[in-house]
Amino acid sequence: MLAFLVGCEKEGEVVVDFWHVMGGPLGKRLDELISDFNRLHPEGKVRSVHMGSYDVLAQKLMGAISSNTPPVIAQMYESWTDQFLHAGDLIPLGEFVKREVDFNLQDFYPVFIEDNTYDTVLVTLPFNKSVPVFYYNADVLREYGFNSFPDNWQDFKNVCQHIKTGGIWPTSWPIDVWYFSSMLYQRGGVLFDEDENQPCFNSPAGIQIIEYLVDLVLDSLFYLSPGFQRQDEFLSGNVAMIPASVVSWAFMKGKTPFQMGVAPFPQGESRAIVIAGTNVGMFRRATEAQRALAWKFISWFLEPENQVRWTEASYYLPTRRSATKTEAFRKFLAENPEYERIITELDFARTEPKVKEWFAGRIYLNEAMEEAMRLERSPKQALDDAADRLLLELR
Repeated sequence: MLAFLVGCEKEGEVVVDFWHVMGGPLGKRLDELISDFNRLHPEGKVRSVHMGSYDVLAQKLMGAISSNTPPVIAQMYESWTDQFLHAGDLIPLGEFVKREVDFNLQDFYPVFIEDNTYDTVLVTLPFNKSVPVFYYNADVLREYGFNSFPDNWQDFKNVCQHIKTGGIWPTSWPIDVWYFSSMLYQRGGVLFDEDENQPCFNSPAGIQIIEYLVDLVLDSLFYLSPGFQRQDEFLSGNVAMIPASVVSWAFMKGKTPFQMGVAPFPQGESRAIVIAGTNVGMFRRATEAQRALAWKFISWFLEPENQVRWTEASYYLPTRRSATKTEAFRKFLAENPEYERIITELDFARTEPKVKEWFAGRIYLNEAMEEAMRLERSPKQALDDAADRLLLELR
């Protein structure tokens, strides 16, 4: 397919390859946006190059950088960005922002600017950002006297205990550092000390979170499910409540034989939620003409009207406040009223560590969570071992 596209290029045409992993309805909408941009900018062409998965994208980017053939722009996680930046492979997008007086950074939710800033330098910009939410069977909750989803973890466990008596599973989760991170920040914990370059997830707060989850397992309130299996179980009515990305809304809406509710993630001692998803970055090897066209596309994609078009199809979060004030977004909220509460969480949203060391740290933490949740080791033993493994690698 790629060879065919290359053959279709006009001689001398400026081509900007955009490597991404968006598929299904998300990929369809992205391709529509790219086509619209290309019609508006006949001086060149942005070319959508689908990479299948984030693992494949990471491998392809690493290989392309090694052979000095990276794309012009690509989706990238924060830990990748840190690595690429320190290797001198990226052009900080802040350089373009400074030249464009109409590009208002103050309009963006602060967490998205923080997420893309490294040592005071704006390196990337938000692309597909999300937060975890809960999808729930509103019919089941009402059956047990709950007219709304619990807003804290103590009440969540109480709801689970009531639902257990009805013969279906109260909740099902995969092993996911994302959920742990949000719960850790809610308890005042920290994942990784970037100044001291050492893990902190094995703190008392981290141990208490895993103990809470293990208790749900031991009480037969919670069962582990890999990948998207929990979504299938939820859709079939076998599980009452599941955590997932807000983006899952696009895939599950209208597919349940019951009333599906969507609620913000429960909170703890303090309010916190962790954003996920990737940002878009530009590689230094691009020509001046490619850089100019790529920046036009990035800034165009982030315009409020286009952000709403992206949200309508994908349920990814709009990145700037002005997008939420458009007529199109108000219509989207009228059709999805529960989304409004999800947006308000951006006022207290946080990020995972952005340093390249967190790439390995996240893997070790994920493995520790699995060991503890499968009752192979105590939460403290599992988290301490993961921290020790990461410290050994950092030396």
